[in-house]
Amino acid sequence: MLPLLIAVLLYAGDFPSGPQVGDKLPDFKAHAHFGPDAGKEFKLHDKIKAGPTLLIFMHAPGDAAITRPGFQFIKPVDKYASEQEKLNTHIVWVTGDKEKVEGFLKRAETSLSLKSPVSICLDGGKDGPDTYGLNDKVQITVLVAKDNKVLANFALTDPNANDSRKVIEAVAKVLGKEPPKAQPEEKKKARPDGKSPELQKLVRAIIQKDNSDEDVKRIANMMIEWAGKDEKRQAELREYARTIVRAGYGNEYAQAAMKKLAE
Repeated sequence: MLPLLIAVLLYAGDFPSGPQVGDKLPDFKAHAHFGPDAGKEFKLHDKIKAGPTLLIFMHAPGDAAITRPGFQFIKPVDKYASEQEKLNTHIVWVTGDKEKVEGFLKRAETSLSLKSPVSICLDGGKDGPDTYGLNDKVQITVLVAKDNKVLANFALTDPNANDSRKVIEAVAKVLGKEPPKAQPEEKKKARPDGKSPELQKLVRAIIQKDNSDEDVKRIANMMIEWAGKDEKRQAELREYARTIVRAGYGNEYAQAAMKKLAE
């Protein structure tokens, strides 16, 4: 039987990360980097008290940078959130190397140009606060809450314009507002969320731990045949392959095959 995380990946497209809908927001300690409390340490509960809250956890890779898709996701969300007077917003970098993240944030301050408060989590190292259950297999974990209760959770392995829109809609809902209309450029960037059931079946097959090298080659060839010359299918295959490589699922043969298919 496949582990729960793989099942969620294949059927929902994302890994679970952070408190789920209905859970309370646990407290944690952070160091404020941008915003009114810059340079100070604080505890989350002292800042959000009650009311609507938007928490965005940035899972820092080895170089503490932000990926281009992550940047494209966060900019419209940050802009919308910064315009909401009654919203408690915190963008929190999760890392095992505070100094490296501080260096990155200082270098990138102008290019990031974030309007919401930015901080670095001080609890739990690269995994974040133990009480949050954050998953470092995702790039960004977003929690929308009210009165310390989670109302929406987004665990994003490959952020995109659709995700920005969904988060903004969730924030607008908790604020009791109508979400802003999507701009034409957002509609162009947005991509369908549907996943091919044929490819899902092949992915489930290739990540089985007891596969031989020949098994993996056979399934990988079936994936290539499925994609053919269809650019959309080729892009979907590459996306799946990259996700599986990042997650480390499958045996050594599967990982090698997925790396080639991800190119």
